[in-house]
Amino acid sequence: MTQVDLTPIADGAPHLVDRETVRHGAAAEPPHRRIRAWTRSALRDVVYCGAGFAWSIAAFTILVTGAAVTASLLFLVVGVFVWIGFAHVLRWTTWVDRKLAGWQRHERVLAVYRRPATRGFMPYLRTLSSDPQTWKDMAWLGVTSIVGFASGLAVITAAGLAAAYVSMPLWYWAVSHPHNQYGVTNLGFFTIDTLGEAVITAAIGLVLIPLVLLLARWSAATHAGLAVRMLASDSQTDGDC
Repeated sequence: MTQVDLTPIADGAPHLVDRETVRHGAAAEPPHRRIRAWTRSALRDVVYCGAGFAWSIAAFTILVTGAAVTASLLFLVVGVFVWIGFAHVLRWTTWVDRKLAGWQRHERVLAVYRRPATRGFMPYLRTLSSDPQTWKDMAWLGVTSIVGFASGLAVITAAGLAAAYVSMPLWYWAVSHPHNQYGVTNLGFFTIDTLGEAVITAAIGLVLIPLVLLLARWSAATHAGLAVRMLASDSQTDGDC
């Protein structure tokens, strides 16, 4: 009688079962749960864009003020201490950006700063000034002053308009001159001064909500990705790539 070796089949069967179970388990997830998770992440991105917008204003102020004061005093002895202080302010400012980016990406964003090989003021000054991360921090303040401000402003404006449109039936009557409120009660093709027009505008706002969330997701992912590329350590950046 011919013997048949069934060992490979027995070994491979559990793996096939496990893979099929995982595949069917992922496909069996209710659609409303996926939509709820996506919406929760998008709302998180809206908050991130709002925080990035506010922090971009602080970053611009710190960058311009610090660079101007340091440049004006750099040829004096006190200018060296001003530069050291400015470099540490840069580290603190970008620490906040790393925390925000890590919160958006659900990961820790760490930076590695060089340490002087020997003790002393001059080795510390040389190490601080030659550290590439110091200059990356400064460059990031310039980037987020533009990208963070523009993307955050776009998301906040879009979210505000969508919220205003959805709630229009509740407060349209309180606007004394609706013709003068362009983009809010004056939409160009009609002016909202009746309940019917307010209900139509609320429907427009409901349509805009998914578009606003998509804009927030893209803006937050782009800004946080740039933050990781410029502010994270080289090992973490290589790992993301």
